[in-house]
Order: sequence, then C-alpha cells, then structure tokens
Amino acid sequence: MTADWSPSSYARPTEWLLRVSESQVPYAVVRRFLKGDPNRPEEWFRVVTFAPTSEARELIGWVRSFDKACQLGWDYRIAFEEWRHHMAARRADNSVMAAAKPPAGELVKFWREHRQGSSSG
Repeated sequence: MTADWSPSSYARPTEWLLRVSESQVPYAVVRRFLKGDPNRPEEWFRVVTFAPTSEARELIGWVRSFDKACQLGWDYRIAFEEWRHHMAARRADNSVMAAAKPPAGELVKFWREHRQGSSSG
C-alpha cells in the first residue's frame, strides 16, 4: 500500500497579501521569517505597505505572531485613511500629501497612541 504524498505537503505559507476583498488592491503584505537556531527557530512576521514592487514597499513593523501582524497591517490601513482624510479636509493636493506623509511605522504608532488616549477620556 502506497501512502498519499506530494511535494506540496512540505509547502508552508510565507507571504500573505492583506486586502478587504479580492477585488481590492492589498493594503499590506505580511511575510513570515524563521531566525536563529535552525532546530528551534524564532518565528517573526514583517509587515510592509503594499506596492507592486518590493523596492516601493515601506516597513510598518516586525511582530512575533501572525494575528499581531494582521492587526498591524489593519491599523496601518485605518491610520493611513484617517491621515489622508485629515489632509484632504485641509485641501492638500497629492503632491503636498506625498511630501508630508509620515513613515508607515510612525503613522501607526501615533494613531494607536491617539486612539488609546481618546478612548480612555
């Protein structure tokens, strides 16, 4: 009797595109990394903004779990949309927005701090 086996049984996911629906452009990319001792590696997840090429992506942050990575990507999406609406309300055009956009990681950090501060008061 032969066991059902395929080379794909060794396949493990290493990258995920985060998007609201299949018809929408992704807002972030999560990539899984194993670091350290090959026998007991540490699992890390890097979250970056989505762009068609790796060179155009921006680091949002590193976290230790897939759930936290997805949450970080989602928080970036919300933080960026709120920042963009804020800038549009000031009648900033696209070139002004591009020049003023804070780094992705800093934007999320500021947004999270502001959200916590406004929900506790």
